[in-house]
Amino acid sequence: MTEPQTILDAIGNTPLLKLNRVTDSLDASVYVKCEFTNPGGSIKDRMARQMIEAAERRGDLKPGGTIVDQSTGNTGPALAFVGAVKGYRVRLFLPAQLSSAYDPSDRIRIARLYGCEVTPIDLNDHIAGVDRLDGLDKAAAHVAVRMKHCFDLQQTEPSVWWANQLCNADNTAAHREGTGAEILEQVDGPIHGWIASVGTGGTLLGVAQALRARHPELTVAGVVPTDDPRIEWVRTRAVHRALEQFGVPDQRFLMEELLEGNVMDRELTVDNGDARQMADRLCREEGLYCGMSSGANVVAAIQMAKRLGPGSQVVTVVVDRRDRYIAEHPNEHYVV
Repeated sequence: MTEPQTILDAIGNTPLLKLNRVTDSLDASVYVKCEFTNPGGSIKDRMARQMIEAAERRGDLKPGGTIVDQSTGNTGPALAFVGAVKGYRVRLFLPAQLSSAYDPSDRIRIARLYGCEVTPIDLNDHIAGVDRLDGLDKAAAHVAVRMKHCFDLQQTEPSVWWANQLCNADNTAAHREGTGAEILEQVDGPIHGWIASVGTGGTLLGVAQALRARHPELTVAGVVPTDDPRIEWVRTRAVHRALEQFGVPDQRFLMEELLEGNVMDRELTVDNGDARQMADRLCREEGLYCGMSSGANVVAAIQMAKRLGPGSQVVTVVVDRRDRYIAEHPNEHYVV
């Protein structure tokens, strides 16, 4: 007798498509891994399931337990989705004041519909003179104070497990063993380029590890938003200073592996206007109902394909659905 399936078994094995019209007759191939077709609606389903199931195997997360993390992007809904199926309580911490202009309300609504408890954290309650911090230190402090809440709960409540998406190696493993392995099966011939938003670092790093094992000459690039300095608050150690200030033990961020391992051959910045325009084109010309970060990824992938030259094959990801940005329309910002 086969084991009963759940909706979680539908995570992964997503289609990989070659773009046709938006590449504007480019003499190279740009492929997109359609992660928005995951049942929870984004690429984060992969890492949520991998992190949770690894925690279960280790005994860190037990029946009746609570999953906590901080997120304003797609990780919150993904943890809420997987947690709901598995019967866990999920608590999500987000900033009461955002350090950038995008509006996460659609992602929050989705998480709440899965039963997630969402708690805003006011940075003013933890730091005097927040407005005097520069943009980089303020962004780092917003993340660090929410990480502190997760850390404190895990230390004081035995049933709580902190997913810690920014530092959890199972995040990377989900994409090395899943997304990257699937791409290798789906692309015929050599893969010359891999590009994706830097984000937590998990997708970019995990897929790069899988692809470079077979294609050592692979070019890897990370996409960085104009208004999200997260790679800089790791590079400058601003987030480490903030964690120390809040009394959280030092953390090893996945982005540090990207930076210290020289995984990226280049970083590309894509502004929100170009990301929106490409997301519109992907919907209208390719039928891909995808969000802003997907648009940014494709803009950067086309740039990479032009740089690599005729006959090159470049892969990127379409990470989520456009309806996660409706509250911001027509001035959506992309999240990573």
